[in-house]
Amino acid sequence: MTKGINVSAALLFSLLVPFLTASFAAAEDDETPLEKEMAIVSKAYKQLGRQARREVYDFDRLTTLFTDAKAANEKSTTMVPLLIEEMTGAAKEKALEEYKKAMALVTEEIVGVLANCKAKDGSKLKATYAKLKEMKKTGHEDYIEDE
Repeated sequence: MTKGINVSAALLFSLLVPFLTASFAAAEDDETPLEKEMAIVSKAYKQLGRQARREVYDFDRLTTLFTDAKAANEKSTTMVPLLIEEMTGAAKEKALEEYKKAMALVTEEIVGVLANCKAKDGSKLKATYAKLKEMKKTGHEDYIEDE
């Protein structure tokens, strides 16, 4: 993978963090459509993490969650995050292009999870989780402002 792709994936996760870490106390109606879709992806990611840490996999459950996550991620690709919506001109176009590339990478990882579930290959699932976790970490380090 090239550094540009990693930066794109990092950008995606940096854009998603506000949505994924939103307060659970907030009313569901306060969520944007993108937040609702990304919550589905987040749920699958968290479940994969729990199972990867234990190294005990419920392939059927993961298949269900990641099938839903794939649909949600594909739907999210057609949406524009608020951070990008507020941009203008060439910066907005570039950010939107990077967002879509990063979303495509997430879809690829989800497809990989589904294939590994079908093959009942937990070792590859653990590696995929580690990759997703690193993508998320890089996004936090590079693109999230300290509060």
